[in-house]
Parts: sequence; C-alpha cells; structure tokens
Amino acid sequence: MKKVSCSLLAALLLASVATPGLAQVGLSVGPRFGIGFANVGGDLEDTNSNFGLSFGGSFGLQLHDYFRLAIDGQWVQKGFSEEEVVDIDGFVEVDASFNVSYIEFMVPATLTIPIPESPITPRLYVGPALAIEVSCGVSGNVAGVEVNLDCDEAGAETKSTDFLIFFGGGVDVAVGIGAITVDLLYDLGLTDLNDVTGDPTSIKSRNFQVLAGYRFFFGG
Repeated sequence: MKKVSCSLLAALLLASVATPGLAQVGLSVGPRFGIGFANVGGDLEDTNSNFGLSFGGSFGLQLHDYFRLAIDGQWVQKGFSEEEVVDIDGFVEVDASFNVSYIEFMVPATLTIPIPESPITPRLYVGPALAIEVSCGVSGNVAGVEVNLDCDEAGAETKSTDFLIFFGGGVDVAVGIGAITVDLLYDLGLTDLNDVTGDPTSIKSRNFQVLAGYRFFFGG
C-alpha cells in the first residue's frame, strides 16, 4: 500500500510539473521601443499617415501559464498629414502635418501560448488605454514658406485626453534571465479629438506600431 501511495504521489507531482495550469505569480518588467504609423478616422478624408516614435516600459503579472495581466506605459508620437489646395489670393497648395505626442497607459489582457521545449512564446492581447496629450503642433509648407505653430496658434484645438482600445500580438524569445519581445499593435481612439467650438468634424486617432524590447522575469 505504501509503495502504491508513493507511486501515486510521484505521478501527481510529475503531472503538476508537465501540465500547464495555475502557477505561482511571476513578475516581469522591461523597456520597449518602437515606430508607428499614425493617422485619423472619422469625418476627415484623404489624410496621410505620420511616422512616429515611441518608448516606454511594461510591468506584467503572469497569473496562469496562459494568462498575463500587464500595465504598460509609453510616450508616443501620433498625428496625420494632408495636402490641400486653398484660395489665398489665388490657388495655393498647402502641405500640413499635425504632430501630437501623448503619454499612454495601457492595460493588456494577454493570452500566452507556451510551446514545449521552445524558447519562443507567442502572445495575443487586447485592452483599454488612456492617452494624455503632452504636445500638439502643426508644421507645413504654404507656397514654399515653412510654417511651425502650436495647435492653439493654428486654431486647431484638441481634447487633452483620449480613450482607446488596442489589440495586437507578439512573441517572447527567451534570452538570458528574460526575453526579447517583438510586438505588432494597433489602437483605435474612441474620443472625438476635435475641440473647436462649432465645428462638427469628428476626428479619432489611429496608430499601428512595431515594438521591440526586453522583459526581465522574476519569480514564477
């Protein structure tokens, strides 16, 4: 009987190690950098994407072999550009770029997909985000003259906060005491950013990012 009990205990122990499931909470933290291609949705048409940079960090809790909850923060450049022909003492071509930077806080709920005996862990995630405007400017070329103005000076008043939803995917590649991370992320602004009195034009942010970083793991 004792031999059978020992064998059963050993089998249960092996099963708990080999089978994914509830695990000790693992912490992770690390920096992340990226590039983005931002534009806007809503009522504006024929706008072009702005190239931007981002940098920030991530703090994660691995609550299950298949589930991670994180709080991410980043500084990110967004905006859009457009070309118009306007009547200023004759038709003049105007190229304008709206450049807005934000501090964003994101809460991704992440499905992690461990691959047995592989250093690569794919991830899929979705979550809400809050963006707080840091700066807003308009740069452009009017009849060959370079112009740089704050959004307020240009009469382009914008809301200072934006609520978003984002989704994406990526991989963790185990290296050393952590993992190299690569991500593709797309966010959709839910807030009408146009704050010009009497102007009904709806403007909502859009941004596609390619991100890379390193995540340090603790515990788990």
